[in-house]
Amino acid sequence: MHDRTRDLPEDTLLVRVPAADRAWARRLPRVPDGYILTVTVGSADLAPVPADDLVAGGYRIVGVAADHRPLGRLVDVCVPPDLRSRNPGWWIELVELADRVFDPRLGPVARVLAAELDLHRRAATGG
Repeated sequence: MHDRTRDLPEDTLLVRVPAADRAWARRLPRVPDGYILTVTVGSADLAPVPADDLVAGGYRIVGVAADHRPLGRLVDVCVPPDLRSRNPGWWIELVELADRVFDPRLGPVARVLAAELDLHRRAATGG
Protein backbone atom coordinates (compact mmCIF):
# COMPACT_ATOMS: atom_id res chain seq x y z
CA MET A 1 0.00 0.00 0.00
CA HIS A 2 1.28 3.47 -0.88
CA ASP A 3 1.88 5.84 2.03
CA ARG A 4 -0.23 8.82 0.99
CA THR A 5 1.69 11.18 3.26
CA ARG A 6 5.14 10.15 2.01
CA ASP A 7 5.28 12.88 -0.62
CA LEU A 8 4.44 15.59 1.90
CA PRO A 9 7.42 17.02 3.77
CA GLU A 10 8.13 15.23 7.06
CA ASP A 11 6.30 16.97 9.95
CA THR A 12 3.67 18.56 7.70
CA LEU A 13 0.54 19.37 9.70
CA LEU A 14 -3.09 19.81 8.71
CA VAL A 15 -4.71 22.78 10.47
CA ARG A 16 -8.51 22.77 10.77
CA VAL A 17 -10.04 26.25 10.95
CA PRO A 18 -13.76 27.03 11.37
CA ALA A 19 -15.29 28.83 8.39
CA ALA A 20 -18.57 30.66 8.90
CA ASP A 21 -19.04 31.77 5.30
CA ARG A 22 -17.29 32.36 1.97
CA ALA A 23 -15.17 35.13 3.47
CA TRP A 24 -13.00 32.55 5.29
CA ALA A 25 -9.95 33.19 3.07
CA ARG A 26 -9.96 36.86 4.08
CA ARG A 27 -9.82 35.84 7.76
CA LEU A 28 -6.80 33.55 7.46
CA PRO A 29 -3.39 35.12 8.06
CA ARG A 30 -1.55 36.06 4.87
CA VAL A 31 0.97 33.34 4.02
CA PRO A 32 4.56 34.59 4.11
CA ASP A 33 6.17 35.31 0.73
CA GLY A 34 7.54 32.31 -1.08
CA TYR A 35 4.76 29.94 0.01
CA ILE A 36 1.37 28.93 -1.36
CA LEU A 37 -0.61 26.68 0.94
CA THR A 38 -3.19 24.15 -0.16
CA VAL A 39 -6.64 24.15 1.40
CA THR A 40 -9.54 21.71 1.41
CA VAL A 41 -13.02 23.03 2.11
CA GLY A 42 -15.44 21.10 4.29
CA SER A 43 -18.69 22.13 2.63
CA ALA A 44 -19.66 23.11 -0.89
CA ASP A 45 -21.48 26.21 0.37
CA LEU A 46 -18.10 27.64 1.49
CA ALA A 47 -16.95 27.79 -2.14
CA PRO A 48 -16.36 29.45 -4.46
CA VAL A 49 -14.24 32.03 -2.73
CA PRO A 50 -13.18 35.27 -4.43
CA ALA A 51 -9.95 34.43 -6.27
CA ASP A 52 -8.41 37.72 -5.14
CA ASP A 53 -8.83 36.66 -1.49
CA LEU A 54 -7.11 33.35 -2.15
CA VAL A 55 -4.25 34.73 -4.23
CA ALA A 56 -3.61 37.69 -1.93
CA GLY A 57 -3.63 35.39 1.08
CA GLY A 58 -1.35 32.76 -0.43
CA TYR A 59 -3.86 29.92 -0.47
CA ARG A 60 -5.08 27.50 -3.16
CA ILE A 61 -8.15 25.28 -2.90
CA VAL A 62 -7.37 21.68 -3.88
CA GLY A 63 -10.67 20.07 -2.91
CA VAL A 64 -14.21 20.64 -1.69
CA ALA A 65 -16.18 18.04 0.27
CA ALA A 66 -19.05 16.47 -1.64
CA ASP A 67 -22.58 17.60 -0.81
CA HIS A 68 -23.49 14.08 0.28
CA ARG A 69 -20.44 13.84 2.61
CA PRO A 70 -19.71 17.34 3.96
CA LEU A 71 -17.12 17.70 6.73
CA GLY A 72 -18.76 20.85 8.06
CA ARG A 73 -18.13 24.57 8.08
CA LEU A 74 -14.35 24.34 8.08
CA VAL A 75 -11.22 24.55 5.99
CA ASP A 76 -8.11 22.43 6.39
CA VAL A 77 -4.78 24.08 5.61
CA CYS A 78 -1.71 21.95 4.86
CA VAL A 79 1.34 23.56 6.52
CA PRO A 80 4.94 22.37 5.92
CA PRO A 81 7.48 22.41 8.77
CA ASP A 82 9.87 24.93 7.20
CA LEU A 83 7.11 27.55 7.02
CA ARG A 84 6.32 27.03 10.71
CA SER A 85 9.96 27.21 11.81
CA ARG A 86 10.85 30.26 9.68
CA ASN A 87 7.69 32.19 10.57
CA PRO A 88 6.69 31.40 14.15
CA GLY A 89 4.53 34.53 14.48
CA TRP A 90 2.50 33.55 11.43
CA TRP A 91 2.20 29.98 12.74
CA ILE A 92 0.89 31.18 16.12
CA GLU A 93 -1.64 33.41 14.37
CA LEU A 94 -2.97 30.46 12.32
CA VAL A 95 -3.06 28.06 15.27
CA GLU A 96 -5.01 30.60 17.34
CA LEU A 97 -7.77 30.42 14.70
CA ALA A 98 -7.73 26.61 14.60
CA ASP A 99 -10.08 24.11 16.17
CA ARG A 100 -7.59 21.30 15.67
CA VAL A 101 -4.15 20.51 14.32
CA PHE A 102 -3.67 17.04 12.82
CA ASP A 103 -0.38 15.19 12.41
CA PRO A 104 -0.68 12.93 9.32
CA ARG A 105 2.09 10.66 10.61
CA LEU A 106 -0.30 9.31 13.23
CA GLY A 107 -2.06 6.17 12.01
CA PRO A 108 -5.65 7.12 12.90
CA VAL A 109 -5.27 10.58 11.35
CA ALA A 110 -3.72 9.12 8.21
CA ARG A 111 -6.59 6.63 7.86
CA VAL A 112 -9.49 8.98 8.59
CA LEU A 113 -8.15 11.86 6.49
CA ALA A 114 -6.52 9.72 3.76
CA ALA A 115 -8.58 11.06 0.84
CA GLU A 116 -8.12 14.67 1.94
CA LEU A 117 -4.39 14.24 2.54
CA ASP A 118 -4.12 12.71 -0.91
CA LEU A 119 -5.52 15.93 -2.44
CA HIS A 120 -2.84 17.96 -0.67
CA ARG A 121 -0.13 15.46 -1.65
CA ARG A 122 -1.17 15.49 -5.31
CA ALA A 123 -1.12 19.28 -5.35
CA ALA A 124 2.33 19.33 -3.72
CA THR A 125 3.80 16.84 -6.18
CA GLY A 126 1.93 17.96 -9.27
CA GLY A 127 0.28 14.53 -9.45
